[in-house]
Amino acid sequence: MASIILRLDSRTEKNGMQQVRMRISHKGTNAWHPTGVWVEPVFFNGSNIYDTISKKAPMSMYKKEQLSGIVRQYDEAMFDLQRADGGGAQLDQMTANDIRAYIFGSRVSAPKTSAVQLVQKKKKTQQTADFMAFLDGYGQTKGTRTKENYAYVWRLVLAYIQARQLDGLSFADLNYERLVDMKAWIRSTGRGEPTRFKMESYVRATYKEGLRRRMCSRDMDPFLDYRIEPVPEHDIVTINRKQVRKLMLIDCAGHPGMQRAKDILLASFYLCGINFQDMYDLPMGEEAVYVRKKVEKRTHRAVHVQVEPELSEIISKYEGNGRMFNFEAGCRSLHYRLCDNFVELSKAVGFKVNLAIIRRTWATIAGKLECPDYIINKSMGHIDRTVNGSSYRDYDWKLTAKWNRKVIDYVLSA
Repeated sequence: MASIILRLDSRTEKNGMQQVRMRISHKGTNAWHPTGVWVEPVFFNGSNIYDTISKKAPMSMYKKEQLSGIVRQYDEAMFDLQRADGGGAQLDQMTANDIRAYIFGSRVSAPKTSAVQLVQKKKKTQQTADFMAFLDGYGQTKGTRTKENYAYVWRLVLAYIQARQLDGLSFADLNYERLVDMKAWIRSTGRGEPTRFKMESYVRATYKEGLRRRMCSRDMDPFLDYRIEPVPEHDIVTINRKQVRKLMLIDCAGHPGMQRAKDILLASFYLCGINFQDMYDLPMGEEAVYVRKKVEKRTHRAVHVQVEPELSEIISKYEGNGRMFNFEAGCRSLHYRLCDNFVELSKAVGFKVNLAIIRRTWATIAGKLECPDYIINKSMGHIDRTVNGSSYRDYDWKLTAKWNRKVIDYVLSA
């Protein structure tokens, strides 16, 4: 199977920029294709062909679109070669230069095919394209957490196929009736509405990507009529200030895991409900300054939270290497262990506690103290989607320090 990578051509350096080249590899042969995109080396990341240029690069969006178009042109051409009649055999006989010529037009001409044959091949491809294989491959291109979600959805759809005794699932099989039946099946298994919503959303995202790659025609799109039902609203789980106070006072001596879990929960509370992933990399300073990992690709605006004396006591236990919390384990492995520690801690205090509950509790208490929603949103790192908040209005982080102190004092007085 042919593969591609993107590299900078140092021989073409001009005004501090180098041209991006695509290398096509197939059966021990290689061919290079110039993309016409120039970028400074410091802004180039060749390890990900779908996101090679940093947002900080000049004209980054335009250059990304150019590279995405070239990669998409390669993907579509390879798909045509694999799916067309005899395409597999033809691809086996081609070199990397032949593939480059077939896609971008040089050295050799593309295989001669009549217009009628092209239409027939396109229709046959759209009818037989394996949705499950595409779902698996598309999920592999995502980040770690999203990749895991796609793998989970793939297993769900596979379980549905087995339950309905189907031979497989092609793009043509995903019609309106099939989607309704999938929804009825997942509800019958008792997995819950969030799982149903996740499966339908990821199936839709995959189908839309298939449309973009022309693996199915737009007149076949069932999502033009099918609407995904939102997850029903549910009560937000929080704890009251007396329970937060009880959490502060509980003795975890002799239980290192529970003590660390307690410290992390309280540190999150003292930092306006910060998530653990953002807490993990906090640098030392008089205030915690971070950009939420969840939204860092959409905003570079940092959150500023003053370090209160209660938090300083916790930081003194874990600080090191210039970080507030110098945990010896990796973020993900430590988080898995914390989940077990939260269960143990919940049994000890007599009510459920975890990072999500602490985050909601801080916001709820701040709201009860009549803290303005705008301040709560900024303090918790939410994206401000209003034009005024995102483009014109500056924010004074002393307001966050003021209201965070009020929340902490309110709990301590319980």
